[in-house]
Amino acid sequence: MSDFLPHPFWNFSLEVYGGDGAARACLELQERRAVDVNVLLYCAWLGASGRGTVTVEKLRAVIADIARWQTEIIQPARALRQKIKTLGGATSGSGADFPAQVEAARRKAAEAELAAEHVEQLVLAAHAPFSGDRDKPVRDRLRAAVGNLGVYAVCLGVTPDDRDREAIATILAAAFPVTPRFEVERAVGLRASSTA
Repeated sequence: MSDFLPHPFWNFSLEVYGGDGAARACLELQERRAVDVNVLLYCAWLGASGRGTVTVEKLRAVIADIARWQTEIIQPARALRQKIKTLGGATSGSGADFPAQVEAARRKAAEAELAAEHVEQLVLAAHAPFSGDRDKPVRDRLRAAVGNLGVYAVCLGVTPDDRDREAIATILAAAFPVTPRFEVERAVGLRASSTA
């Protein structure tokens, strides 16, 4: 990670992704809804950092800017890593097993994928206002983050269901760790009965 340029968005993403259940929630949305996790985190970061909201037109332009990188670099890198993981230690029919070498290959593929994700995040961050305002009330920043994620749902053509809202609540709970979970759930529109 020492080769990565430091950036507040990257730091935010690492913190959120490391939050309780957030990685699993991000991956679920990636698989179920074809979400680009970096764009998802970008929307949350804009709000959480006090950088405000984004319009559908602006977010579509941002997504268009990273689309080729996502499809030609990140997705193939992810597919390679997953294929290595799936194939495990089996070789091309010789019956020999090379688990250490396979694990090393998987690790290198994961490093390449992570480096490509970092580049995408820097491109996304270049579209954001230079500085945020973390002195804005948490409620306003949370509302902005939820709004931005709603804009992303529009861009994807997705109508969020309770399962999506639960995943978003998990991600936003990691983005707003001092905010009580019930407030985050209320902000994303979860009904009390769906979380009991």
